[in-house]
Amino acid sequence: MGQSVVLYFSSTGHTQAIAERIAIATGSQLVAIHAQVHDTPTEDWRDQQNQEYHRTHVERVRPAIQAIDPAPIKAATTIYLGFPIWWATVPQEIETFLDSIDLVGKDVHPFCTSGETSIFEAVKQLRDGYPAIRWHSGRRFASSLTNQEIEDWAEED
Repeated sequence: MGQSVVLYFSSTGHTQAIAERIAIATGSQLVAIHAQVHDTPTEDWRDQQNQEYHRTHVERVRPAIQAIDPAPIKAATTIYLGFPIWWATVPQEIETFLDSIDLVGKDVHPFCTSGETSIFEAVKQLRDGYPAIRWHSGRRFASSLTNQEIEDWAEED
């Protein structure tokens, strides 16, 4: 296995905490994806007046993200891509990132954090939107994640 990178977008810190653990367990470099303008997350994710809900379902915008050094990503053969699940979808910041860099030929393992929503629809969205990327099965992780769970997932498919 070649070089690997854990890329993640985290709004509240939950996904960052899981990404850090995955990076340690897999020996991967950790790279954060940050929104150019950070919205204050709401506790009520069901609120349809929520800014993220509106951007995701009404506007379908691609919010700007901060610049990322592409060198470690280009050198990697394996990418672990993490994000929170919002309304069963991938945050738009992830799609902004995917629109900006070529991951063709890389093994991309998506992972998410969510209290109750499966990653299934988000992975389908990623596969449909970016079919040239070699997507592996995704996994939703809880804060009780163990190193053995990470290792088992990293070795899947």
